[in-house]
Amino acid sequence: PLELGDKLYVIWSGWPAKDDVQYLYIATMSNPYTVAGNRVKLCENNTYVWERVSDKPTERGLHEGPQILKRSGKVFIVYSCSSSWESTYKLGMLYMDEKADPMNPASWTKADKPVFAGTPQVFGVGHASFTTSPDGSQDWIVHHAKISREPGWQRAVSLKPFGWTKDGMPDFGTPVPPGDGKDRKSTRL
Repeated sequence: PLELGDKLYVIWSGWPAKDDVQYLYIATMSNPYTVAGNRVKLCENNTYVWERVSDKPTERGLHEGPQILKRSGKVFIVYSCSSSWESTYKLGMLYMDEKADPMNPASWTKADKPVFAGTPQVFGVGHASFTTSPDGSQDWIVHHAKISREPGWQRAVSLKPFGWTKDGMPDFGTPVPPGDGKDRKSTRL
């Protein structure tokens, strides 16, 4: 869900028809459990090669798992893209000014690079959610990562604090490599 002022919206990943092609959609809601209007596709899912399955230019685009962040007058949709079963899974992002119309696809800007992607030690990062530390002083990202480079869905869950750039954009840094849990700033579960 996305709450802006006195309006409520729902954002999800869905299919245009029976094709196995996932896009991000938005619709208005009349209350927290009732969609009140037609869905609107927010953006194309294959603008960049890194959004395509296995990072291959010949493959279809795939967007899923949208999550909302709001801060300093901006609204962010962080989404998973590429393919959840591959080591190329990663996070992309759309953002807009909070005074813009979220139902208008032109209100949203797509980041031209992944905002969170694998490393040589951590691969297939995706399906993020966000929370704060118990005292509210830190923002945290919670995500899963593959435990093998081989295709499949065996994963581990990780969490780590993240910061913000000078221009108000989230800075997720790099994913936490598997370890012994001694790092107090980040934890891999």
